[in-house]
Order: sequence, then C-alpha cells, then structure tokens
Amino acid sequence: MNIVERNFFRLLRAGVFEAQETIEPMSAWKWERVLQMAITHGVAALAYDGIRRCSDQFFMQIADDEQRAAWTKIAKHTEDENQKVNMCISEVLIYLNDQHLRPILLKGQSLATYYPVPNHRKAGDIDIFFPFEPQAKKADEWAKMQDEDADTSEKYLLRYHWRGIKVEHHRRMICLTNTLLNRRLQSIIEGETRACDSAYVIINGTRMETVPPTLNMLYILLRISHFMLNEGLRLKQLLDLGIFLRKMGHKVDFVKVEEWIEQLKLKRMAQLAGALLVRLFNFSEDEIPFMEPDVDDKKLDDIYNEIVRLKTTHDKEWYFSQGNDIFVHTANSSAMFWHVRHSAKYFKYYPSETVTNLFASFAHSLSHIEE
Repeated sequence: MNIVERNFFRLLRAGVFEAQETIEPMSAWKWERVLQMAITHGVAALAYDGIRRCSDQFFMQIADDEQRAAWTKIAKHTEDENQKVNMCISEVLIYLNDQHLRPILLKGQSLATYYPVPNHRKAGDIDIFFPFEPQAKKADEWAKMQDEDADTSEKYLLRYHWRGIKVEHHRRMICLTNTLLNRRLQSIIEGETRACDSAYVIINGTRMETVPPTLNMLYILLRISHFMLNEGLRLKQLLDLGIFLRKMGHKVDFVKVEEWIEQLKLKRMAQLAGALLVRLFNFSEDEIPFMEPDVDDKKLDDIYNEIVRLKTTHDKEWYFSQGNDIFVHTANSSAMFWHVRHSAKYFKYYPSETVTNLFASFAHSLSHIEE
C-alpha cells in the first residue's frame, strides 16, 4: 500500500471499528486522493469519523480549509439523507405492520444500526422483504396506490417512491442465477423466516423486524458475492460484514452458516471476504469462524488492487439496444468486455454461480432491445 491507501484504511478502522490508529503526514493533494477514494466507495462519512477520532494526533492535519469543509459537508449531507430515509422507513413500516403484512427490513438501514454513528453509513433504497405471498400482494397493491408509476418490470420485485425515497418490495430476499443453488437458497430462507427466530432494530423510534442474525450472515456474504461478480466490491459491503461480525457474531450459529456455505458452494467466496477483512481491517482469523487461511496472497493482491482502483462500471452500461438502423448496439462495449474478464477472474472463487451469472446478465441486457 502507498501512504494514501494506508491512511485511508486507518481512518476507516478508526471510524467504524473504533481502533487506535496512527496517521502519517500527507500533502493536500494526497488528502484529496483519500477523499475521492472514500466518495467512490460510499464511505466518506465513516472516514470522517476516523478523522475526528484521530484529530488530536500531531500528523492528523488537513491544512486546506476547503478540504476540511468538504469532509464536514459530506458528513452532514449523509446525516440529512439518512434522517429522510429513516423517517420514510418508520412511516411505511408502521402502516405495513398495522396491516399485519410482516415486512422484514433488509440490509442498508438495519445494518447501519450496528455502526458507531448509524447516520454516517450512506443510505440507499429502502428494501422490504415479504416472506408470504398473500401479504406481499396486499403490500404491492397498497404501494401502487401511493405511486402510479410503480415499477413491476422485474420478477419478484416492485419499486415505488414514498415522499421522494425509493422503496423496493421483495418477494425473494436474494436469488442466485444457478437454478439448483437458488432452489437450495430459497429453501433455507423460507425455513428460517418461518421459524420464530425474529430479530428487531429500532429506527426513528420505531421497532421493526429485520433478518435473523444467522440468516443475515449468509445474506451479507451472498451480497458481497453478488457485487464481486457484477460491479466490483465496494468497501461499504465489506464493512457491513465486519461490523456485523463484531456486533452480532455472538448471536450467529456458525455451524449452520458453514453448512449453508457448503450447500451453496460459497466456501471460496466466503474465504475471500474473510481474507479481505484480515488484510484491510486487521481482523484476526479467530474472529471469522468460516475463515481458513488458504487464499493465495498473489490472488488477494489482485483483488485488493481492483478494490482500490474501483471505477463506476455497471451492468447497465453494456445493456443492448437497437438503434435507428437494424443493428444491435451496446451502451459501452468496453464495459461488456470488462464484465467478461471480471467473470473469468472470479470463476475460481464461485465457479457454479459465475458462468450462470454472466449468461443471466447477458440475457437481461437483451431484454432492453426494442421489438
């Protein structure tokens, strides 16, 4: 790591895991690089917490007034956005719970409650899972009345807006593209959500159900796998795994998690996620029960380089469309080749899902062609 990367990860370790870190002196240009890395990964407000925690150190100096103001502005903006989203969550889930529809809050805001400063985890969409079909239908009917432009184009998913915030209703918590593995996954999710092992968080003064800890550990690992295969891993997802292990690991049945990892052929991908926690955030292998020290250091270096050089390449950039002529085009052909190379890189870690994921993405892109 160079000095910019070292200080970047020190700030995250200090801000998220409240570790004691020593910051090396940097020029204004290098501080700007740290800020841009933090913004790219969606962790700027969390790094700002690290700056505040290390503020009494002699070398923790950001000399440029505009840069200091930029960090503060981003943190304040993140807080404001979280407050809006949390108020929206409270209103929507109070109604859905009053109708006995059993909404289960997924990822984002529920995971934010485990952070030292919950409002500094960057907010996204509101994701709500409905484990039972009759209740899911009623929830979707209500959502369509709230937003006449509600989007039902994707199977098992409805998108709409509530007070300007995007909300998603999920009939499937998460899916795999491999048919056999997905069947096993849905069986696991159904069994766990039908059990009475419910978990709850408090957001904006409202108690709401979230994913049970053991199932949530699997869910977080699967989301990391999804990002690795499709868009490139952002540190926000890895931090979610780390903070969940630290704050909720004592409530997780890791024997069951390891059984699920074996059933879903997820072992090597889970190992990779654990190895990254050890490398980047100074976790010990003892803190990661599913971790085995068999990840090749050179391969890990390749993944690390991809993370720190992350760019905003997304599937949508290589969706196919038909122009005014008779030919089919892609929005960004280089993005398409990136996706192919990217899939080849991760084939070793999740072979049973990587190939089907690539073809599923390709098929989904074809659906954007005008008939």
